[in-house]
Amino acid sequence: MKLSVLLFLFFSVIFTASATEPMKGDSTHVRVWNKFMDDSLALHKKITSGSDVEIKKSIGGYARIKNFYTEYRYYKNDRLISQVQWEKDNPEQIHTIEVFLYDDKGRVVRDFMAAYLPYYHNAPTQTLITFHHYSGDLHAFRSFDASGDTTLERCVGKSEKGQTINMILDEDDFFNEEDDTMETLEYQECFAGLKQNKLGKYIVPQ
Repeated sequence: MKLSVLLFLFFSVIFTASATEPMKGDSTHVRVWNKFMDDSLALHKKITSGSDVEIKKSIGGYARIKNFYTEYRYYKNDRLISQVQWEKDNPEQIHTIEVFLYDDKGRVVRDFMAAYLPYYHNAPTQTLITFHHYSGDLHAFRSFDASGDTTLERCVGKSEKGQTINMILDEDDFFNEEDDTMETLEYQECFAGLKQNKLGKYIVPQ
């Protein structure tokens, strides 16, 4: 299952449970995360400006909030390059966005995601900047939030020795001194070639 699918299934639960809960955060967090949403939208507009883009529209929502958003999915050369959800009853208010960038082999190399809770737009409740790396039959990716914190690492596929790898590390694992996953040969094979250890310039989606 694609990362974006997993994330949106997770967010569906979070949005429904937290729709009326205010998000607490300082002014810097609010400013940075809102700017990331704006910059993601700017990148979306840039890559979908051509006449060769196909758009598919649908209506969606959550268990307790039916028909909440209108979703537009943008395709180029049969590849999903972005998807944007706008509140159905407030069409100028963005709900979520995800933008995908590909290499010359048609593989996702970076994707950017931001999402607001329903009815709450002080700042996005989630931001993700994900870098992808491919080595043989392995696909590894590392995700940051717009504050620059590493939030997720994942690796799936087969190692050079034919071993099936399905590895996932979250924020708790990164600070767990008893977890030696990052010292294993499998981890090194997955992530040795993924040089993006910091968010850096990609705080601005590009």
